[in-house]
Amino acid sequence: MNNSATTRMISKIALEYNGNDKGMAKLAAVNFLLGSNPEDQFQEMKIVADRNSKVKKWALTGYISPQEDIGKSLSDEELKDIAIEALKKVGVTDQNQFRLDIHNSTKQKHIHFVVNRMNIHGKCTVKSRKIGERFGEAVRQICQERNLKTDVEIGIEKKAEMLKNLIQSLKCSNNFDELISEMRKRGFLTELSKNEKIGISGMRIILESDINHQTERQYKPGYKLSEITSSLKIAEIKIVFDLKNIVNQELKASSTLKELRDNLYRQGWAMKVQFKNEFRPKQINQVQDIWIKRVATTTTNQQKDGFFYKKYEGFSLSAIGGDYQNIERLLNTAAQLSNQSSIFSVSNKNENLVEIALETVEEILKPNYVSQAEDEWWKKKKKFNR
Repeated sequence: MNNSATTRMISKIALEYNGNDKGMAKLAAVNFLLGSNPEDQFQEMKIVADRNSKVKKWALTGYISPQEDIGKSLSDEELKDIAIEALKKVGVTDQNQFRLDIHNSTKQKHIHFVVNRMNIHGKCTVKSRKIGERFGEAVRQICQERNLKTDVEIGIEKKAEMLKNLIQSLKCSNNFDELISEMRKRGFLTELSKNEKIGISGMRIILESDINHQTERQYKPGYKLSEITSSLKIAEIKIVFDLKNIVNQELKASSTLKELRDNLYRQGWAMKVQFKNEFRPKQINQVQDIWIKRVATTTTNQQKDGFFYKKYEGFSLSAIGGDYQNIERLLNTAAQLSNQSSIFSVSNKNENLVEIALETVEEILKPNYVSQAEDEWWKKKKKFNR
């Protein structure tokens, strides 16, 4: 159950808000308050609070908001009992004034409370130190005792769902605008923060159904990307978008795999093909994945492991949603050319053409990263064999 508790100095407005809720508030409990309206109740609380001049923030205010499906199964009486039990765990006694109201104007039923930290004798029974943490822990303990989901458990589930949808949205997006639109289709709002030096620097994801317009200013909904996962960074998302756009651009400009590999290398990327089975030259080989990594000139600018990036492998195009089917098409086209090479066996002249074609195919089908030195070695070897 989501919850909040804070100490503060209040006015009668706090009690008016609790008892109104667009005319839909339901009084759940009062203690040591004789008045029937918020203004009279506030005056009673203030008189008691003034008996202890050392405490300025004399009120404890907050709420408990169960998840929608849990809230529907809880009766008002059960929700009231949970709130009172949690308040007692942080120091509220039978001699403290308080008012509890259940609000129903939003889709999630929740209970608000206003408590006088001073008991009727003027003694402060509710310590302010880490009150939010202590109250949250009290609510979690009660939930566990009643076999109800805690706010922590609910948060873990929500973060996992957010990460799952974010990864799926990234696979079919090429920039942040597309990502925001894709997440919106899935029921999530994506807020981006920007920095003058690096541009987009942060992300917050919000489940649309969690937005409470009555409390939006007080309690910011959603989670930062760093709260959802420690593995995926904004910087890595930027690289994913850049890489996908580069691959798509070079695919349109390349007619062979070697040409694609060379073009990507000029852009600072090295490419490796991973086949489903053992690679067989001059045959159609089914591609399992394409791995692309930055060409690091020094050890200092090597990229660190991330959510998508693996240090010794690079980025998997299947993981980030890259169009490796077209790369597979280039491979298969080259293999088909190799299989059809027998038509050139009519004359010696045509036999030379076959050798040239096969050399080209063999060069295209190299499945690993190829250095310039290795290229030279292959050329000398073929020249010697002739």
